Amino acid sequence: MAQSVCNGIQIAFDDTEFGSSKPPIVFIHGNTLNRSMWDKQKQSLRAANRVVTYDLRGHGGSEKPITGYSREEEVKDLKDLLDVVRAPKSHLVGLSRGAGIALSFAAAHPGMVSSVFAMSPSFDHDRHLPDFANQRLDVMATLRGEGLRAAKEKWLSLPLFTQALEDEEVAARIDQLMLSYTGAHWLDEQPPKDPSLGDAASSITARTLIMVGEKEAPGYHACADELGEKISGSEKKVMPDVGHLISMEASDETTAAIETFVLGKVAESEE
Repeated sequence: MAQSVCNGIQIAFDDTEFGSSKPPIVFIHGNTLNRSMWDKQKQSLRAANRVVTYDLRGHGGSEKPITGYSREEEVKDLKDLLDVVRAPKSHLVGLSRGAGIALSFAAAHPGMVSSVFAMSPSFDHDRHLPDFANQRLDVMATLRGEGLRAAKEKWLSLPLFTQALEDEEVAARIDQLMLSYTGAHWLDEQPPKDPSLGDAASSITARTLIMVGEKEAPGYHACADELGEKISGSEKKVMPDVGHLISMEASDETTAAIETFVLGKVAESEE
């Protein structure tokens, strides 16, 4: 693990070919997880590709400020990180919150992005996912009233994770990943209201694939459809038999899809 100051805070990251001029595949994790969620993808792809993973602010080995958890700040973090690893152009792969960061970055810095592979992105929660918006507030209230363990239990009890937790191996990995989560961004007393991805999406010029799980909540499918309409030339793919945590629930299939879309490789089963 390496660390560097990005946008004023310490960000923990791994770069399989630090100092290389090769455009990396940059993986961006979701809320409450960390860069280790991508270990299977990294192991499969690193032999022939440069892979960068990092912990979002407030997660894993990165610094945990008391405030500043807006997507705007997270985009600035990523911009500085890509400057640190000397990656003028990258492929971005993100899940959930990470997908939103990837898409927002592509809109803000189109010249730095070759492609975006966005899994389970969401935006305008009040419109698309009103239940989830309220559930997040409940988790934050639980943290303040009952402590971190109770808040994590409530978080994992949300319908968002039901499908993933049915798989014992995936459930164990989620538990392990969440051990390092301190609840930092849940404790932000001034939680940011992110600008709508829907407003920024039309500015994205990179090749873009929006992936959603077949068993994901309808609101996420609506988000994917709306983004697909606004991002010129984008594709939508539905991953069968999975829910929100696509890359963990269907690890091998996700890696194959990344190779096909991002790298232009055809899976052996399709040759």
